[in-house]
Amino acid sequence: MRGDGGSDSERNAVATDEAAHWFVILRGPDPDRHHPDFEKWRDASELNRAAFEQVAATFDGAEVLKRSAAPRHRRPPLLRLGTRSWIAGALAASVAVALVTGVVRGPLLKLQQTASDGRATTFATRHGTMRTVQLAQGASLALDSATEVHFEEQDGEPVVTVVKGRAQLRLPGGGTEWVVRVGDSEIISRNGIFDVSWSVGNVPYVQLYAGEAMTRPVLQSAGYVVGGHALPTGLSMRLARGRAEPLQPRFAADERDWPQGWVQYRSVPLSDLAQTANRYAAKPIILSDPALGSLRISGRFRIVDPSAVARNMARVFTLTVSERPEGFYIDRP
Repeated sequence: MRGDGGSDSERNAVATDEAAHWFVILRGPDPDRHHPDFEKWRDASELNRAAFEQVAATFDGAEVLKRSAAPRHRRPPLLRLGTRSWIAGALAASVAVALVTGVVRGPLLKLQQTASDGRATTFATRHGTMRTVQLAQGASLALDSATEVHFEEQDGEPVVTVVKGRAQLRLPGGGTEWVVRVGDSEIISRNGIFDVSWSVGNVPYVQLYAGEAMTRPVLQSAGYVVGGHALPTGLSMRLARGRAEPLQPRFAADERDWPQGWVQYRSVPLSDLAQTANRYAAKPIILSDPALGSLRISGRFRIVDPSAVARNMARVFTLTVSERPEGFYIDRP
C-alpha cells in the first residue's frame, strides 16, 4: 500500500493514515474478506502494527469518553510521530470521533457507515440469477449473478455499497447526489449510468457508460481532502483509494446491456466468452481442447443462455456441441 523512503515523520504519518484506513474497512461490510490483506499490511513492519494499535486505542478512548458523563480517563497511548505528526494525529482522532458518533461533519473524514441502525436494506442474488430493483427518485439498481448490495440513506443522502459481485446504477438526474461505495473508494453521481464490480482477485472496478460521475476515497485525512476525480466514459477503470486507473482491455466489449442478458464483444477469445456465460449456467460450457480457447469471435451474445452461446461458437468455427449431465462440451469434429 505504500513505498519506502522519506523521513521518519513522513513514514509515521503514512503508517497512521493507512492504519486509519484499515480500521474503517474492518468495521465495514464483510470484514472477513479483507482480513488477509490487512494482516499482510500489519505484519509488514512494527511501525504498521504500532500505528494500528494507536488508532484502535484512540477509538477506544473516545468511546469511553462518550459513555462517561464526567470523563476522567487516562488518555490512550500515542505513537511518537515527530514534528509533522499533526496530520496523522488528526486523522486518527477523526476516525475515533466519526466512528463513535456515527456521523462525519466537515472535511475531517468521509467514512462508510455500518448498517447497525437497521435502516439499511440488503439486496442479493444467487449464482445464475439477476435482479433489478427500483430505488427512490426513479433510480434503478441491477444486480448481476452472485451479487450483494446494501442500500441506505445517510443524512438524506442515498448510499449504495457493493459488497460483492457486479451492480449497475441508472440515475435519473436532478439535484440528488448518489454515493456508491466499493472497498475504499466511492463514486458520486447525479445522472450516471455505470457498473461497479469486484474482480475475482477482490479488486474493485467501475465503468461509466453515460452521464457524469466522480471518484474519491471513502476515507480522507484532515491534512489533504480530495474533491473528486472525473470518470471518463466508456473505459473500465480499476479503483484504489479513490483513484481510477484505466485498464488495457484484451478485447473490445460493450456490456452496458448485461442487465437485459446481452453483451457485445469484438474479437473475444472463446475462453473468455465461455467464462462469462458460465456465470449464469446450470450447465457450464466446457472446451474439450484448451487450445480452442484462443479462437476469437465477435458478435452480440445472449449470455444468460449458455446453450445458445455454445451453439454460436460451434457454428462459427465448425465445431461440435454435445450436451452431457455436467455441461455443454465443445470439441473439434
